[in-house]
Amino acid sequence: MKGGSAMLVAAFTIGCGGGQTRLDSVFSSDWRDDGGVAVRRLHAKLASFPVRRNAPVAVGVVENAPGGGLPAPSHMLVGAPLAEGGAYWSYSHPIDGRPQIAGSVVVAAGGGELFALDALTGRPLWVRQSGGALRGAGDDGRTTVVSLGGIGDTGSIVLAIAHDGSVLRQLETPHLVGVPAVLGNYAFLPWQGQYVTAYDISSGEENARLSFGEPVSRAFTHGGRLYFGERGLFRFDEKVSQASTRQASRIALPAHELPGEPKWFRPGTERRGATADALDKVALFAAPDGAGSALDSDHFVATYYKIAVGLDAKTGTVAWVRKHASDFMAGSAFQGGVALCDSAGKVTLASTSTGATLSSISLGNNLKSCTVEADGLVSGTFGGRPAGEDAAPKSLAEQIAAVIGFTENEMLPIQKLLLGTLGKLEDPKATKMLIDLAIHPRTPALLVADAERALSGRRNGAEYVIEALGRHYDFLKDVLRAPPLGALADAALGMKESRAAPALASHLLDPADAASDVRHAAAALTEIARKSELPQLRTFFALYRTTAADEDLAAAVVSVARTLVKLGGPEDKALVLKAAEDPLTLPPIKWQLAQLNVRPR
Repeated sequence: MKGGSAMLVAAFTIGCGGGQTRLDSVFSSDWRDDGGVAVRRLHAKLASFPVRRNAPVAVGVVENAPGGGLPAPSHMLVGAPLAEGGAYWSYSHPIDGRPQIAGSVVVAAGGGELFALDALTGRPLWVRQSGGALRGAGDDGRTTVVSLGGIGDTGSIVLAIAHDGSVLRQLETPHLVGVPAVLGNYAFLPWQGQYVTAYDISSGEENARLSFGEPVSRAFTHGGRLYFGERGLFRFDEKVSQASTRQASRIALPAHELPGEPKWFRPGTERRGATADALDKVALFAAPDGAGSALDSDHFVATYYKIAVGLDAKTGTVAWVRKHASDFMAGSAFQGGVALCDSAGKVTLASTSTGATLSSISLGNNLKSCTVEADGLVSGTFGGRPAGEDAAPKSLAEQIAAVIGFTENEMLPIQKLLLGTLGKLEDPKATKMLIDLAIHPRTPALLVADAERALSGRRNGAEYVIEALGRHYDFLKDVLRAPPLGALADAALGMKESRAAPALASHLLDPADAASDVRHAAAALTEIARKSELPQLRTFFALYRTTAADEDLAAAVVSVARTLVKLGGPEDKALVLKAAEDPLTLPPIKWQLAQLNVRPR
């Protein structure tokens, strides 16, 4: 490993004039904690230093036919600014890993070369020989600091390169260095999963070191502030020296149970290939607010392949949901919004709190992968043209129903989660949506049971329950799926909705209804039936007390008997009493009828 890394350093040292720092002066293991004195001194020095916002741009990796002297296979980077006034650009070059957007540059590696482009124009800044895998980059508008993995992704090479291509510093270490940041001629280098070294690029010395009590593998700027983190974000402020004692300013997402276990940040030491993987498509996006002390808009966004979900940062509840025709591959949150890039090359800028489309652009190609940076966006400067799809915003119930009806098996985990949310909404229309999902022939079979379960617990939307109970299976009328009788009965019972009783009673004698559903209908009628249902109840009782084929029908017969005794007159009580003594009544039913104790006293 060290031999390979040494060759990489040598490749950069030749003819570049940069200084190579001794390994034992940075990333040393004999570091002694000074109680945060050096960190506080550095923060005071940089407190008034302006932090440039990152260029707002999306960059995609596209397959490019070999040619032009490039080794096969070659690729093309395509870029588009997210703000008004910029032009699309492209740059052909082999790509081995995921391009990085940092400050005002795009850094990428491939074909044995490391190169940087102007992020907004695609203009090449420099190209140099490379022998390691790109992990991350930071930039302050003058200097780009790059972290590379050694042979086999072991150890690290760190390079500080001026925008004219001259190498200012190069470091070699057996430790894994994550994504760096640059501020005020200092490189902030996360390493060993718990430290961040503030490295003075001018002197080539470690100026200060931060220690954290949790994994930290990324340093980056956002909204004019510097942050460190992986599971959460630590702000570089007057409290950051207390990070090891958990007293630093920290932002984290609320606990959640989202399918696929999406991450806000993947480890900065992880090598990410030129092709997007499943973890790119199942991810979380959020940004610090203007003060850097909480999440912007009090919301964050989760993607699950073609589906994006907005969640309340305080409660973790679903605020909005939308689906695309193509998988989401990357994203970046900004003040008030999120920029999401999909595999078809479409970049959608949406409101973080409502999901409404603010703008959209297209990179013009199907993408192998995408990288997005939206930090520099300011309200009112969005590129592209507003999309008309949000002219009439849909309710959350309607949004969820549209996504649950999206028939692709890989979507089932997120659909099940959203279906649970739909069942808890106060909106009466949620009841209608659940009914529609339960009876629609295109609803995935694995979701029908969940829809019926959620429908059972509804306590509003009675008019939709009554309307659905009025339907019966009818092949000639193209009603190919019976309404979810059992769930509707439970909902009507929970609402104490006697208006549903006539329709429920009509289903007792419908052979298309399952016995288990008839049992629920009969149980509901014991509470909500009226005298007008007595004729149907008598007919059902007479037919099934001697022929009930299973436990469900037998239980339904007993429930109907209770209703006859409760609502009927002396003749109904006599009917039940006679059945309890009739040897033709099925024994399980006969015994339970006897327990009703309807014999005159």
